[in-house]
Amino acid sequence: MADIFPNAAPDKAGADARDRHYIMGGGAGILIAVGIPLYAEFHVPGNIAWNIFLILFLAGIAVAGFLLQRYFLDHAGEVGEARFDTRNKGDADG
Repeated sequence: MADIFPNAAPDKAGADARDRHYIMGGGAGILIAVGIPLYAEFHVPGNIAWNIFLILFLAGIAVAGFLLQRYFLDHAGEVGEARFDTRNKGDADG
């Protein structure tokens, strides 16, 4: 089976590909588990346009969450503290 994370660097904990799949499945499962009660709470039986918008919105959040989780898994070493150059323009060596 092809790895869905071909360029992913191994993380510090040494998680293998199987662990990474469980992480992805867990995040998607949580988004689905939260999305179903949200739909049940906010749907309006007589308003089809609102219900379609609500379904698309919740699906968009789930897709965005999945893509962000995948990005963070692939770029774990790059996501972190930002460092800014706070030197004055006249300072050459800081």
